[in-house]
Amino acid sequence: MLSRRVSSCVLCLVLVVVAGGAVAQPPGPPPGPPPGGFHFMGEGPGGFGDGPGMLLPLMLRAGDLTPEQEQKVRTIMSGDRARIHELFDQIDKANDSLAAKLVSPGAVDAAALTPDVDRIAGLRTELLKEGLQSALAIRAVLTPEQLARAAQKRARMTELQTQMRELMNDK
Repeated sequence: MLSRRVSSCVLCLVLVVVAGGAVAQPPGPPPGPPPGGFHFMGEGPGGFGDGPGMLLPLMLRAGDLTPEQEQKVRTIMSGDRARIHELFDQIDKANDSLAAKLVSPGAVDAAALTPDVDRIAGLRTELLKEGLQSALAIRAVLTPEQLARAAQKRARMTELQTQMRELMNDK
């Protein structure tokens, strides 16, 4: 089974790849995955919800992976783990630096914050590229039938999201 931390990092990468955002994991030992499947950050209470970052877990769960495919996915994810953690740590520090400047006493203008914003943007771009490589490598492990099932589930999820938005906008 994949550790929750590795799975979380991959999901974060996919969020960055598809949505352009990044979220750091809190420190501490994560619980193990649920029996019989992969576990991804963003699932369950307090998760990221139903954004496009759910594509990777959708591909993996809808695919009904063979043991050989699961091993290949584990290898891909563990191979990318160190660089991904490093990027998340750097993004976290850069975000903290920007936040500290925003709440510091005295005047602050956009010019003073531009180096921090540029640093964060550059790190997110690096994370985006890393995530794209990981997602493509994992996608290559799946069969056309598995990808078709994932596409069907994605279409259904998109339909449900549209219905939820319509319900929320009803007056």
